[in-house]
Amino acid sequence: MFHATLDSSKTWKQIVDALATLLTEANFLIKKDGIFLIQYDSSRAAMVDLFLPSNIFQEYNCKGENEVSIGLDELAKVSKRIAGDDRLEFTLDKSQNRFEIRMIGLAERTFKIQLLTPPEEKTQKITPSFEIRAELFSDAFKQAVKDIGVVSNHLKITATKESLGFGGIGDVGEAEVSLKLGDDSLLYDLEVKQEATAMYALSYLSEIAKAISSDNLTLRMTGNKPVMLEFPIAEGGIIKFLLAPRVERR
Repeated sequence: MFHATLDSSKTWKQIVDALATLLTEANFLIKKDGIFLIQYDSSRAAMVDLFLPSNIFQEYNCKGENEVSIGLDELAKVSKRIAGDDRLEFTLDKSQNRFEIRMIGLAERTFKIQLLTPPEEKTQKITPSFEIRAELFSDAFKQAVKDIGVVSNHLKITATKESLGFGGIGDVGEAEVSLKLGDDSLLYDLEVKQEATAMYALSYLSEIAKAISSDNLTLRMTGNKPVMLEFPIAEGGIIKFLLAPRVERR
């Protein structure tokens, strides 16, 4: 059994939009303490890790553990029908194999989405260690991705003790963006155990950048290893994207 209410329709839309950037279906695990999702994209180059604590909801009732798999195209279409001042109610109807979303505003509207069969293979949570931790304004990262995208299909991230750099090289030229620590910098915290460089597919980073809905972003990386980009959702919620590196051929 699961039933919850949420006053912020904006929060729900941000969640759905973030998941839909890389996934075609969402496999939620709904438990007493909150909603979890750990899932690879179809190419297994990227992973999404979402946690929504129960206290972001105004009401939250859950008995046992409930696996809920929903097509994100359908979920996104329904979410687009939500008005800005709607209050949302979510109900899991196991008898009808439906996930119900009720929008309560000037009118009361109800959508019942057919559930998919949950995958047999469960994605295990990955907790890698990182040598770099950077905190920056989200817009700085989004602009860097766009800047490098002018000339390249890949983005190289370089971290030193004083700066975080983004660069790319393509047939038409090259581009570099450097963020340095300082009082007026867009990079406001940087911890470097060991200086590092790694390259990633810009197509993925562009989609992830679109998903970032908060003002702040935490970037974690190690040389030639996956990069983790994480940002908060509502009060206490968090979403993380883990992206595998592109190994340069010599």
